[in-house]
Amino acid sequence: MFPTPQSSPPAGCAIPPGTPHSLLNSLPEWAQVVSIAAGTADFPRETSYPRFFPSPVIQQLNEIILKALASRENCFLFPTRLLAEEFRDLILLDFPTSSCVVQSVTHIVNAPPPHLVFAVLYSAEMPKVLNYYTFYGAGISTRLAERCVQRCQPSDPGPNPLGLPSPGHWYSDYYERNPPLDSPSIAKDVLRSRFSDGNIRGVQAFPEDVYLTSSGMEAIYRTYKLLWTTVGSRIPPASLKVAHINLIYACSYRFLDRPSSPGYHFFADDDLDALEALLNTGTPENPAIMALYTDFPGNPHLRSPDMVKLRALADRFNFPIIVDETVAGHLTCDLLPYCDVVVCSLTKIFSGLANVLGGALMLNPASRYYKEFKAYMDANYEDSLFDSDALVLEMNSRELVDRTRIVNHNAEQLADALYARSVAGDFKGGVIQAVHFPKFRTKENFERCRNLKTGITGYGSMLSVTFTSLEAAKTFYAALQCYKAPTLGTVFTLAIAFSVLANPPDKMEWIEAHGVEQSLVRFSVGMEETSSILKCVLEALLVAEERHSVKSQ
Repeated sequence: MFPTPQSSPPAGCAIPPGTPHSLLNSLPEWAQVVSIAAGTADFPRETSYPRFFPSPVIQQLNEIILKALASRENCFLFPTRLLAEEFRDLILLDFPTSSCVVQSVTHIVNAPPPHLVFAVLYSAEMPKVLNYYTFYGAGISTRLAERCVQRCQPSDPGPNPLGLPSPGHWYSDYYERNPPLDSPSIAKDVLRSRFSDGNIRGVQAFPEDVYLTSSGMEAIYRTYKLLWTTVGSRIPPASLKVAHINLIYACSYRFLDRPSSPGYHFFADDDLDALEALLNTGTPENPAIMALYTDFPGNPHLRSPDMVKLRALADRFNFPIIVDETVAGHLTCDLLPYCDVVVCSLTKIFSGLANVLGGALMLNPASRYYKEFKAYMDANYEDSLFDSDALVLEMNSRELVDRTRIVNHNAEQLADALYARSVAGDFKGGVIQAVHFPKFRTKENFERCRNLKTGITGYGSMLSVTFTSLEAAKTFYAALQCYKAPTLGTVFTLAIAFSVLANPPDKMEWIEAHGVEQSLVRFSVGMEETSSILKCVLEALLVAEERHSVKSQ
């Protein structure tokens, strides 16, 4: 698909260029990454990751609605009333003086049957509420928004119904090989079956235990709601905090840090004795925590927690474990035997093409909490995955096995090459301090969870590099000739100045205290020829090394 890494287009342009519903804005310069995180970016954006900021087509639909309602309030859109009302309740809980109402606007936007659209109209400051929209993850799909805009303006024929690229685009060959199914319902059944993959999960898994969501973040937030209503309803208020091992996905902190949130306990994977000491303050009937969250491996340091020990602690002290398997993927690691709920962003390696959002939550049928969790999910779950998104996600995921095998191989080759030129690898005079990759970080914990049934080797597609100075990191980033944008698991190689993007300036001190340096650059390694990836990255490294050498003399 991409024989060589591609140079990043100007800031704000879609990646790959000309991709309908692309989730990626190009960020070729370090300062542009900082400006996005600080909310001061002044360059136009062709698209956006919809959770982080409403994309242009969603903003266009907002304008149609506010004009029809003659309203001057701010607006966020949702595909079901339940999701809209849940978001309204979130806002009113922490912004009680704000006006915030839910209104059906299906008739205004002429939504395609049987789909509905609901607006949450609010008076609170948009940047503050956007923080909630980011972690909630259940907003309207860009494809649904586009269909509504087209139906409001019948003279505009618009693109094809699924929003696929035009002939000649980088993805054209892929969609020629993988035409869409006729039925969104069948596509969703296929997605549930493909994700549960009962024969290789280590525990017999079933499609009916998979709950599709409109984003990976919504899946994470659903688990929190699930826990709060089940486990949280019977434990003391002091135990409502969750624990997590290593840094979890950055957006999770947005809801864990809310004023009305009970908060969380942080533990490093090498400090499980401290976790056990906390757990000893509770009892099996009244555990010290509501649940434990972890990512496997963690992002961005790629540390893998000891899942065997965590499972033993959970069984002993009676708390559920929720694991985010997005980074490793279920074909590489077999995590279901160690957790009660697994979540995943299907936007990442499962899709690979960065042109559709989706997520999944799966219950472990062998869990002691299964009956309780299953009853809650069946009673409260609403399918928020738009039909067209399901069709695209199903197409995108058909080549998941080959994709995983190739990106795992390429990432390991790049990690080995960079480690050989790092201080940690005993390289003298270089600018790389350390390479963060499961092969070099808590390797034994990763290997213990490797999925041996798939025959796929490697350690996932993601790695991070920290530099000996912030200046060296910026020089390297500027010289790097590949796509630069946030996300991971794409078929093309991506890089991003991760620390400054994922964390606002007021969070940097906390992040650095937990070992995440500003000089960290994260890679999501793609399917290009291995040699071309190595050439691209090592050429940029040579520029940084030469400049560092000149300044050191």
